[in-house]
Amino acid sequence: MLDAIAAQRVVPVIRTADAADAVATARACAAGGMRIVELTCTTPDVVAALEALRDDDVCAGLGTVTTVGEVERAAAAGAAFVVSYTKPPGMVAAAHAAGLPAIPGALTPTEVAACLRDGADAVKLFPARAVSPAHLRDLRAVMPSLRAMATGGVAAEDIGAWLAAGADAVGVGSELGTVARDGADVVRARAAALLAAARG
Repeated sequence: MLDAIAAQRVVPVIRTADAADAVATARACAAGGMRIVELTCTTPDVVAALEALRDDDVCAGLGTVTTVGEVERAAAAGAAFVVSYTKPPGMVAAAHAAGLPAIPGALTPTEVAACLRDGADAVKLFPARAVSPAHLRDLRAVMPSLRAMATGGVAAEDIGAWLAAGADAVGVGSELGTVARDGADVVRARAAALLAAARG
């Protein structure tokens, strides 16, 4: 799963006001080439959205996870991975027990190291806007095995710098928009453009 995320380079973080919009936005991202997407626990009834996408050509993970219960519900609904902006107690162990990759969140060297000690498969560097790609480069110098996804305020023009600094992938949200707000064609076109920029 982590290799697939790294191959995609950019992961849409879909934070919407309702589950139907989350599903529609995920499908529009997939049509634009972003088959791996991250839904979020801040979306009401997000489990229903995960279930709706289970049989689609979409690989959906669940982000903004804060409890073991959310990890377990995500697994039961067919999530492919779980993500958090912090390191909730028991998250990594619960994800591994369910056969899912765990990507907790951190920012400082101490926090990142704590995630790795817990057995994290990768670390969500959040909020990325608070630091620069050089921060990740320095982290990887002392933790060369670190797999990281930079998320939180990453502008389209900065994606290349984060990838060059060693990020496996970059999470984007506002750069894509949602189907309810912007329309499926716009989201699909933005997804395709971001992928082209990241891979070019």
